[in-house]
Amino acid sequence: MTTTPDHARVGAAVVHTPTAASRGTVVVLAGRGEHGGVYDRLGRRLAVDGYTVVVPAAQDDGSVRAAFDAHPEGARILLGSDCGAVRAWAYAAARPAGVDALVLAGLPLGAGEQAADREAELDLRTSCPVHRALLSDDPDFAWGALDGAPTTPPDALPDVPTLVLHGAADRVAQLAPVQALAHAGAQATLAVVEGGVHDVLNDRFHRSVAARLVLFAEEVGKGAVVRDAPAPAPAPTRTRSRRSGPLHVSARLDYALRAVAELPDDPAAEPVRCETVARTRAIPLNSLVNLMVDLRRAGLVRSRRGCEGGYWLARPPAEITVADVVHAVEGEIASAPDTPVWAELTRTVTDFLATRTLESAP
Repeated sequence: MTTTPDHARVGAAVVHTPTAASRGTVVVLAGRGEHGGVYDRLGRRLAVDGYTVVVPAAQDDGSVRAAFDAHPEGARILLGSDCGAVRAWAYAAARPAGVDALVLAGLPLGAGEQAADREAELDLRTSCPVHRALLSDDPDFAWGALDGAPTTPPDALPDVPTLVLHGAADRVAQLAPVQALAHAGAQATLAVVEGGVHDVLNDRFHRSVAARLVLFAEEVGKGAVVRDAPAPAPAPTRTRSRRSGPLHVSARLDYALRAVAELPDDPAAEPVRCETVARTRAIPLNSLVNLMVDLRRAGLVRSRRGCEGGYWLARPPAEITVADVVHAVEGEIASAPDTPVWAELTRTVTDFLATRTLESAP
């Protein structure tokens, strides 16, 4: 596999090529504020799976054509992220014979949430700690570009196979209009990443997203279709259910409650680093880093960056309820069938957790 050298990433095309014969070419159009180097991880991963990946420097129609002409092997797949997705859509709509497939990631249809500062922009873009660090240290990344108005898209999707990738928690590009667009497209497939935010190609589930992209490329270029087998019919005989309680506490929630119990609420106190919390409370560090992003986004913790960085509680423990923590990391208190008995249980649990604060919880 070959790639462009690091010093050539800005102002020149970024190219990742497989070691063996290429199975196809993926041309990537970057989003607002980004450059080709931002997609190095995706490019390396797709190249390992046999695909040539090109991120043109100019990102215009001529550069897209030139990239496909320079790498004619296999399927021609045009991938765009954010406003790059709108440009990719417009290119394919104008010349559907020029591409074999289209991938739209984080497609912005309408205005979305804007970031007040760099830390807020990172929260909007990605929950992946590696990518957050990459953007923070990147001198060529254009901060604040998400505040610009998205490009107006074409009227309808082109008549080519289209994979729409979107994060369920994307606050820059709302999911609802993207769902409506995908459902109206005759050849469109929508893949929603639960918990994913705007930069879905570089978010915490980037491996799963890249794998979904490869499945799509293999189906387009090689006719390889993978479908889930239908569930077998239930056995007519009655079986005993396994013993389990009606309530389940996820590992994420357990980790989150352990973590916030370790944080100081005094602004004058030194912040506590993730490594310290992970070691003291026996929490996997990668899980903790992602949880802290969710807790910060919910306004439950504050952070300080840098070598002396770490976290504090954003409010006194008496003002943060267990329900607040559940909403931050799980989204809802409970999920149960819509029957009176389960609805009553849900209300009881919700009321109980809303009265239990971090100060009163054991």
